[in-house]
Amino acid sequence: MKLMNNPQYPQSISIKLFAKKIVSNCTIPKASNAIFASSIVAVLVTSKIPLAMDVLVAELNKACIYTVPKHISYSQEAFRCKDDYFKAIGYKEVDGKIEHLDEYLERLSSYMKLYGALVQTEVGGCQNLHGAKEGWAWLARFMNMTPPNLFTAVALDSFLVMAGYGMHSRYKTQFEKLLSMIGVSALQEGGGESRSAKMSKVKMSIQNYIESKQYKKEAEGLRLRHRLDSSGLY
Repeated sequence: MKLMNNPQYPQSISIKLFAKKIVSNCTIPKASNAIFASSIVAVLVTSKIPLAMDVLVAELNKACIYTVPKHISYSQEAFRCKDDYFKAIGYKEVDGKIEHLDEYLERLSSYMKLYGALVQTEVGGCQNLHGAKEGWAWLARFMNMTPPNLFTAVALDSFLVMAGYGMHSRYKTQFEKLLSMIGVSALQEGGGESRSAKMSKVKMSIQNYIESKQYKKEAEGLRLRHRLDSSGLY
């Protein structure tokens, strides 16, 4: 906050650096409570500097098109080759080679978990400028706009794990009705899905989440601990 409000530095650059740091941090392997911690920081900062939330969401949309939500279908007319398509949906290219599918899916999941954590984060005395209302709008658009395939299934699964509790707390039976639609339609096989083993695993995860009503339980790490375990040793 001091850096962003320091007149010696352009605020737009400070905000951009802040947004990029929040987004990049979520891809570092860690417990889910660290993602919720980042979301709390984001809400605290953006409640004081609203422009920072716009930039943060834009940075997240840039990193993962499914946070928009947006889906790009492959066609030979639109792309010269499959690698061009992969880069368009967010694959990274390292030393001239496209990253492995598992690496892409892991990052996609991390971005969606950050988005899911962000929309349900509430901090006393602060307004979340991209809260539950935006999460509900995202879920409705996602259901209407994206076809069922491995990428969209991973995005949905990751979002629900983080945001489901907050969505249910806010929308109750409306949220449950929307989940029933997911069970009926979104879990159907996508046309020509070649990664059936991975797809089946994600579908099972979503189905289990809905049937066992895991959305009624707080996500792991939602309530941050206020003391360290090691403090009890002294």
